[in-house]
Amino acid sequence: MGFSRFSKAALAVLLSSGLLAACGQKGSLYLRDHPPAGVKIPKPATPKPVPYPADPSADPEKQD
Repeated sequence: MGFSRFSKAALAVLLSSGLLAACGQKGSLYLRDHPPAGVKIPKPATPKPVPYPADPSADPEKQD
């Protein structure tokens, strides 16, 4: 007859708890508002604009 409904639920609970326990996180996850003294977070580089391609019709030397 296979697994009963209770057995399937118990197996699902055991597997999910095993997967959650195996993730390696110890303690609660938090983001610090103020990092410790001496730790400076590097700022991301400022994006530079992409130059427009040269307009071939504006070059008087290359006219045929």
